[in-house]
Amino acid sequence: MTPVLECVFAIFLIVMIIIFVVLTIFLVKFIQEITLTAASIKELTDLATNELKPALKSLNNVLATINNVSNATNKQIDLVKKILTTILGASCVALGSAKDKGFFGGLISGFNLFKKKGDKKCL
Repeated sequence: MTPVLECVFAIFLIVMIIIFVVLTIFLVKFIQEITLTAASIKELTDLATNELKPALKSLNNVLATINNVSNATNKQIDLVKKILTTILGASCVALGSAKDKGFFGGLISGFNLFKKKGDKKCL
C-alpha cells in the first residue's frame, strides 16, 4: 500500500471509531431518558388512577341518587295520573247520568257512584 492510501485508511478508521463512540454515548443517554420517561408515565398513571377512583365513586353515588329521585318522581306522577283519571272518570259518569235523569237523578247517581268500587271511564 502506498503511504497516501495508508494515511486515508487510518483517518477513515479514526473517524469511524469516533462516530461509533458518539453513537454509543447517544444510545446510552437515549435509553436512560426513555427509562426515566417510562417511570414518570407510570407514576402519572398511578396518580391519575388513585385520584380518579374516589371521583368515580362519588359520581356513581350521585348518579344513583339521581336515579332514585327520578324513580320517585315517576311514581308520584303515575299516582297523580291515576287520581286524575279516577276523578275525571267519576265526574264523566256523574255528568252522563245527570243528563239522562235530571238534577236529582244525577245527584243520586253521583252518591251511588261513590258507593261503588272500580273505575268507570267516560265514553
